[in-house]
Amino acid sequence: MNRLPLIGWMLRITRPLLPRLTLSVAARVVGHLLSAAVLVLAAHAVVSALTGAFSVSSIWWIVGLSLAKAGLRFLEHHAGHWVAFAALQRLRELFFSRLIPQAPAATTGRASSEITEIATADIDRIEVFYAHTIPPAISAVVVPAVALTWFGLAVDGGLALVMGAVLLVAVVLPFGFARFSWAAAQDQAAARSSVAVQVADDAQGLREILAFQASTPRLASLGAASRSVSAAGARLGGVGAWRTAVARLVWCAGLVALVATGSSLEATAMAVALFVSLWASDAGAEAFSLSLDAALASCARVRSVIEASPLVSDSGDGDVAGTSGVSMSLSEVSFAYPGAGSALTLDNVSLSSPASSWTYVCGVSGSGKSTLAGLLTRGWDVGSGEVRVGEAPVGSLSLGALRAAVVTVDQRPILFPGTVAENLRLGAPEATDAQLLAALDVVDLSGSLPDGLSTRVGERGAGISGGQLQRVALARALVVRPRLLILDEALSQLDAETAAVVRVRLGALDWAPTVLEITHRTDMIPDDGVVVVMDRGRVVEAGAAGVLRQAGGPFSRLALRA
Repeated sequence: MNRLPLIGWMLRITRPLLPRLTLSVAARVVGHLLSAAVLVLAAHAVVSALTGAFSVSSIWWIVGLSLAKAGLRFLEHHAGHWVAFAALQRLRELFFSRLIPQAPAATTGRASSEITEIATADIDRIEVFYAHTIPPAISAVVVPAVALTWFGLAVDGGLALVMGAVLLVAVVLPFGFARFSWAAAQDQAAARSSVAVQVADDAQGLREILAFQASTPRLASLGAASRSVSAAGARLGGVGAWRTAVARLVWCAGLVALVATGSSLEATAMAVALFVSLWASDAGAEAFSLSLDAALASCARVRSVIEASPLVSDSGDGDVAGTSGVSMSLSEVSFAYPGAGSALTLDNVSLSSPASSWTYVCGVSGSGKSTLAGLLTRGWDVGSGEVRVGEAPVGSLSLGALRAAVVTVDQRPILFPGTVAENLRLGAPEATDAQLLAALDVVDLSGSLPDGLSTRVGERGAGISGGQLQRVALARALVVRPRLLILDEALSQLDAETAAVVRVRLGALDWAPTVLEITHRTDMIPDDGVVVVMDRGRVVEAGAAGVLRQAGGPFSRLALRA
């Protein structure tokens, strides 16, 4: 990706901050002009003292300009960093606001650690662009242009031309190294992401790594990824070193040329003072510019997420009518995950559930059961066929209305650090304690938590058992009173007696939600339960569980596996 479009994109999305950024730029330009003026005045004063024409007013001018320069320096940094951190906040808000409608399609198969790396480290690196790139870049052009124009008109035009030629080379020089530094910066950003992903994966899978004695190859893999970061960093640093070395040679050559061509002691001294001032100013800008390619490489990764098109558009505006359970149906639905080519996960699937009914979906792993849940909540859109919730196609409903009515509880739910009450209120912040306790009672947890609603939950549910975690997640879903409740192996870690109690209490809820339970526990399905059996993306059998158990078909074979 070219750098100029990235720069334009960053300026566009932070346009409201540009007035404050302009203030920072103006403060830097004026401040550096004052720095040049202080050195030129000092050189003039020294030469005047040597020739006996010294004036005390020069000292007061130097003191006054220095104080003004200090104030402008403060203003530049204050305004510049305010803009930088406000821009990072804006980028993070934009990042998450654009990521939400892309989920789950955009995040499935993408390591959460990679998303975290982009949202934190990559965005942080962009701070260099706002705080340390735009003001120095503008100053590097404006300050020499103004200072040399004045010097050429007021002091010595020939010396001004010498300094201008050197400065022009200094401005053009970075472009000669741009291709190499940009490639190294992109490689470094990608390598850092790989390290972040593996560290996160290893931390989460530490138990498996130790159990299978796989620490040596995992450490070797992490070492290789770390060496890739170091190698890319070394290449980037090498490019910067060569660029700095050449720039210093150019500056030294310019200094020699000034001394050699100066027409008088006073003009030469003032030219050297101005040249040193501009040199110091440009050297500071160059030091910051070495980080610019890394910032732009990070920007490219952030932009790739922000501008990705959602696979599911929120194009509908309908709502789900009523307050109790709703019917659902799939009619001749076929679906393949993006990137899967022609391999269908669902192949011409048709099934339906009346309002307030309970339907069990069974099948071996990979048969397409969980994909049904994703289509009912429009995590993805179907390739062909139609999905309905209530009497409406899901595409005609707003995503907010659909996902308020249809709630999925997964086999491995996520709880957030905090109390049980805080987790239960995730979808209903205004829910009362009485409503939370009623939901816990449905899942048979009202008296099982040590501190009740105040029980602390650690990261990913640490501090409670797997069965309790599943039941807290189910209670969280009940608090929002879903119209269609999808249980995707959500009772898998419960013993048969507890699972039976939970099912009975779910069936007795006064708002009578429709329940679609995806399960491999065929032994826990009552004989009068309605069952849909799937295999390789197709519905291969359907009917009452008791009848299917005696039929000797796919369901009875699943029962033998249980």
